[in-house]
Amino acid sequence: MKLTSKTLIYYLLVSIPLLLLAGLYSYFLIQGELREGIEDTLAKESFNAEQVIVSFKEPKNVYLDYDSLSYIKPTAKHKAGYLFTDTTIYNTYEKEFESYRVLNTYYTAHDQTYFIRISKTTLEEDELMEGLFSSFGLIIGFLIVVFFILNWLLSKTLWKPFYKTLNALNQYDIKQHNHRQFDKTSTTEFNRLNHALNEMTNKIHSDFVRQKEFTENASHEMQTPLAVVKANLSLLIQSPNIKEEEMNRLQAIENTIKKLAALNKALILLAKIENNQFTENTNVNLKEKLETTVSNFNEVILIKNIEVELELNNNLPVIINPALADILITNLLQNAIRHNYKDGLIKISITGNSLIISNTGRPLCIAEDELFTRFKKDDASKDSLGLGLSIVKSITTLYNIKIDYTHLSGMHTFTVNF
Repeated sequence: MKLTSKTLIYYLLVSIPLLLLAGLYSYFLIQGELREGIEDTLAKESFNAEQVIVSFKEPKNVYLDYDSLSYIKPTAKHKAGYLFTDTTIYNTYEKEFESYRVLNTYYTAHDQTYFIRISKTTLEEDELMEGLFSSFGLIIGFLIVVFFILNWLLSKTLWKPFYKTLNALNQYDIKQHNHRQFDKTSTTEFNRLNHALNEMTNKIHSDFVRQKEFTENASHEMQTPLAVVKANLSLLIQSPNIKEEEMNRLQAIENTIKKLAALNKALILLAKIENNQFTENTNVNLKEKLETTVSNFNEVILIKNIEVELELNNNLPVIINPALADILITNLLQNAIRHNYKDGLIKISITGNSLIISNTGRPLCIAEDELFTRFKKDDASKDSLGLGLSIVKSITTLYNIKIDYTHLSGMHTFTVNF
């Protein structure tokens, strides 16, 4: 949820209850004032009735209004003071019950006590209350509309620098830093944010450049000593005076050096991919690449007696660097061969825009979410560097290609969706 939307909700959660409380307070206050006004009117009319009684020459009943709800009547009772009550009376003309405020009092004149009853409808009070509630309903509705409009205006004006910064941050690429600066604004908080982002991105890019240079320099510097050691070791192995035990140790050293050289090449390749140094992209026919790669691995496939099923329904042309396309296919096929059984099966198919490579093999000894992690490898794969699938993942990430792994019915399946 957007910050402006949250602000709007908080405003409404605070303002609407306050308005309702204010409405209730106003209701009881106005109702009290209206009732006090009605009672004052009733008291004045009672005083006028007393003046009428004084003018009587003999006791009699007198009606003070047309509907006979207010009247004067002689009585033997007598009570002091005023008694105000509320009642409802059926209006035959309107055919409905109406609310009345009634004053009952007694007055004595010429040794005769009279009962005075004065009635006044509270219809105007009820109408006023209805109008008050209607007004408050309109005010609350208007307030909600105003808040929504204000929220929209704030997001378009006040929060515009923030969204601009957010958009720039989303588009930021550490490999194409170019000393990007986030713009200054008239809002202090946004300026502080942009200043912090400028310092952070500059620091991150600086660290990235230093790490990149270190990786490249270290990898290149290692190539020469490794080549020298490998060459001298080859000469030493060819010496006629070496015993069998020494030969075995030298062979183990040579294997280790070969593995170290392969590791160095893989790390250099990863650095180049992540630094986006493969910029020459062309239209590559994946069907041809697959057929060529499978042919290159024929010898290894025959040694393990693996059955290969090809189902290449289309050419699947892809815009990609040719070298990276070779590496992608080679690593996936090499993975399928290395982790396969003897007399196992490999299925390779192209369906629509997807390349699917499946192979038989033992269940994974690592978690599926660690499959593309560097140096994470299956325990059964002693000769693996643990970088093949990491390189595959780097290539797919570079070209926004989706790759998925599943294991079903004893088959490990990689699906590459171009």
